[in-house]
Amino acid sequence: MAYDPKYTITINIANNLMAIQEASTLISQLPLPTHILHELKHDSLVETILYSTKIEGNLLDEKSKRDAIKQPGELKEEQEVYNLWKGMQFLEQCESRGLPITEDLIKQLHAIIDVIVSGRRPKHSQYRIEQNKVGEKSTGRIVYLPPEPQDVPTLMEDLVAWVNSSKSISIPVPIRAGIFLFQFLTIHPYMDGNGRTGRALATYLLRMGGLGLNGLFVLEKYYDRNLKGYYDNLQMGLHHNYYFGRHEANITPWLDFFTSGMAEVFQDAAKIVRARSSEFMAVEPKLLRSLDIYQRAVFAQLAFKFNYLTTSDLHRITGFADRTVRNKVKAWIEAGFIEPYDPKAKRIRAIKLTKKYQRVADEIAKEPDKHKYLLT
Repeated sequence: MAYDPKYTITINIANNLMAIQEASTLISQLPLPTHILHELKHDSLVETILYSTKIEGNLLDEKSKRDAIKQPGELKEEQEVYNLWKGMQFLEQCESRGLPITEDLIKQLHAIIDVIVSGRRPKHSQYRIEQNKVGEKSTGRIVYLPPEPQDVPTLMEDLVAWVNSSKSISIPVPIRAGIFLFQFLTIHPYMDGNGRTGRALATYLLRMGGLGLNGLFVLEKYYDRNLKGYYDNLQMGLHHNYYFGRHEANITPWLDFFTSGMAEVFQDAAKIVRARSSEFMAVEPKLLRSLDIYQRAVFAQLAFKFNYLTTSDLHRITGFADRTVRNKVKAWIEAGFIEPYDPKAKRIRAIKLTKKYQRVADEIAKEPDKHKYLLT
């Protein structure tokens, strides 16, 4: 039977989706120098490694984990940290190539993440051939008994088919990523590394779906703060045996938890970006601070490269449709930002900066290295 998840978009989930989109839009519009973006992205990736391994019970302290990211040690815990770092780098490469999630990609990722004490590391991990279980470390009580190994290949094939289906792609990205993570952890296709692999793939889906936030969010931080809620909402009070109703369960409670976490960490990221953006904008010329992200792109081209821009250039720079470009040109002229390159022309085919913005451009051009961020 093909995978067909059951859920409802509740008011809370809808509100979470709006909060997620609002934070994403804010971050996309706030200007930041490339070096600051790289710094924040690196910090977020490191935090992802720290929290994801902590969730799985890795007891190394933070310094030891940070050291293990740079150089793998002999301890299993150190290898776990280093391997996850390499796995996230692998996904960044996949993202740059626009690769969809396939069983082959999943097996490659898990082969990188999996901790292998001895022997040669395979390029692809094979699904488990033994029955595994999720239990409480303190009591040994079985919390969850996943599907039997002979059912795993079919379940994984169905999950991958679903996530790449036209029906799935039409679903809001946070819902799609949440469903994928739930079902991946439900199948538990490997003996170890399911949590790290599943969470990394959920983040990959978000990034591929346009909610990457420049790599500035850390979902694992939310799970760490709400660890009991993380496991309780994965279980949802269901029978611990997969075959007693889990495949047909309504997963709305999990999606509520998942999207609430996204909304929280996205808003956290927006606060950080807003603060860092304010820091460097405070030293900018006053006129530049009032420009939106598209005006900044136009200003940078006129300040550093060209004396004028055509409407075709504006279409290329902003990504706007022709009609939107015409409307923007009209609004920007009224705001005193730009003016027609040929004031006598009946139709505006090219624009240049107004005198007050040109004076700012001339000043900036004297110190190009200081203002290179405008070109990013």
